[in-house]
Amino acid sequence: MSLMSELMRESVDYAGLFPPASLTLDAVVANYHQYVNSNEHSMLGRLIIPASRLSEYSEIRQSQVSDVSAPNRPWQISALVPPIEGLDATDRFQKFESAIELIQKFNTPNNQENTANDLVDAIEVKTPNLTTVEATIARLPSDIHSFLELPHTEDPSDLINRIASEPSGKNLFAKIRTGGTAAHLIPTPEQVARFIWNCASSRVAFKATAGLHHPIRSDYRLTYESDSKTATMFGFLNVFYATMMSWEHAISIDELTEILSATEPTQFRATENEILWGDRMVQADRVKTLRSQSIISFGSCSFLEPTTELQDIPGQSHKSLFPA
Repeated sequence: MSLMSELMRESVDYAGLFPPASLTLDAVVANYHQYVNSNEHSMLGRLIIPASRLSEYSEIRQSQVSDVSAPNRPWQISALVPPIEGLDATDRFQKFESAIELIQKFNTPNNQENTANDLVDAIEVKTPNLTTVEATIARLPSDIHSFLELPHTEDPSDLINRIASEPSGKNLFAKIRTGGTAAHLIPTPEQVARFIWNCASSRVAFKATAGLHHPIRSDYRLTYESDSKTATMFGFLNVFYATMMSWEHAISIDELTEILSATEPTQFRATENEILWGDRMVQADRVKTLRSQSIISFGSCSFLEPTTELQDIPGQSHKSLFPA
C-alpha cells in the first residue's frame, strides 16, 4: 500500500456550504453522511459550518439520526466564528463571544438538540493583525482546537511566533487562505512558502483552505459556472509535500517555492516506506508523526474532486489509496 494514503488521512475538511459549491445545509449534511460511509472515508476530516447555524444543523442531523437504517457515529465539526471587531467598535467582542456560547451549548453533555452527540472540537477565526490575535487568544476556550487565519500578503512571522509562544496551553494553530473564486485571491507560491517556512521554524501546525480541490498545481476553473474564468491554482499535494519536507529537512523558502510551483504529477512520489521529492525523503513513521505536528488538513467545498483526482495521478489506484 502506498504511503500516500497515510499522508492524506483525514486531510479534507468538507466545506460544501461555501463557494464555489454554495450548497444548502441539508445537502451538505446529506453529502457528509455519504462520505463518512464511502470507500474514501479515510480522507475525510471535519465538517465545516458557521457557529451561527449549529441549531439549524442540529434539526437536520436529528432527522438523519432517527433513520435507524442508516449507520451513524458522532461527527467532528469545525465551527467558523466571527472575528473580533476593530478597536473603535463598542461591541467588538459581542459576535465572537456569542458564537463561542453557541458552541459551548452545542457541546454540552446530554444536549437534547444534539442527539447524534456530534462535537465541535475546532473553531476557525480570522485574525488579521497582532492586536486581534492577542485579543482572540485571550478569549478562546482551552478545550477546543483553534485555527487563527492569518493574512498572506504580509510577513506572518510575528503572528506565528505569538501563537507559538502562548503559555496558556491552549490548542492554537495557524490557517492560511490559498485561493478563492477570483484570481486576485490566490497568493503567490512565495507567499505560501513564507507561511509554511515560518510555521515550520516556530513549530506551529496549520491548515489551509480555498482553491485546493486538485492534487497538482495547474490552471483550473475558478467556479463551477460554465463561463468561469481560469487561473493557476495550488495543488493540495504541493502544499502537503512542501510542508513535510520543510518540517523534516528545514529547507529554504526558495526550495519550498519550487515544490509549491511544481506542475508535473510524477514529481510527487510515494512508496510503501517513504514519500520522496527529488533526493529528499520522509519515512513512513515520520509521515504519521508530522501530519499531527505540521499540516492538519485543508478545507474544500468538494470532497469528490480531491479523492477522485488523487486516484487518477500516475502511480495511484483506488485499492492502494483507500484499503478496505
